[in-house]
Amino acid sequence: MNYRTGFLAAAAVIGLSVAALPASAHPGHGGFPPPGGPGGPGGCMPGGHGGGMSMLEGLDLTKQQRKKIDAILREAHDQDHGDDMRDDASKIHQQIQDILTSPGPVDKDKIAALQQQQATLRAQAEARHLDVAARIHDVLTADQLAQVKARQAKIHDLMEQLREVEHPAPPVSDK
Repeated sequence: MNYRTGFLAAAAVIGLSVAALPASAHPGHGGFPPPGGPGGPGGCMPGGHGGGMSMLEGLDLTKQQRKKIDAILREAHDQDHGDDMRDDASKIHQQIQDILTSPGPVDKDKIAALQQQQATLRAQAEARHLDVAARIHDVLTADQLAQVKARQAKIHDLMEQLREVEHPAPPVSDK
């Protein structure tokens, strides 16, 4: 994997959860929400492990960097709450549930149309999250980006080890 591909993957990981985090400052956390807090990492992260602003923990951010990142997150938070995307997604989900729980034949064409609407909403949200990640990237130094990348690689390796422990390969029989 070349540097550009690796960086884009890192930016995507940060971006996918960053915009979902509350942008309010919390004392003792450098102005960023604590990991695992409301809207925090886990549920919205691919693989369900950490991410978001926790990926920036341990970085020695300057006050100026913290202010810029906080402003980016606040703007993203306000934008996320200023549109109807979440409500639309919820309504679409409810419509699918209604179709699947109604007596009679399932209208698969209607479900397919609703799934397409869901996919469009997800693509819009992902594009916004990637924009946030790119804007945060522009605030960080090359050294800080390398630190984030190294941390992500370490987390990935640990998650792989955990998967291997949780789902070991079946023993080879000598029969």
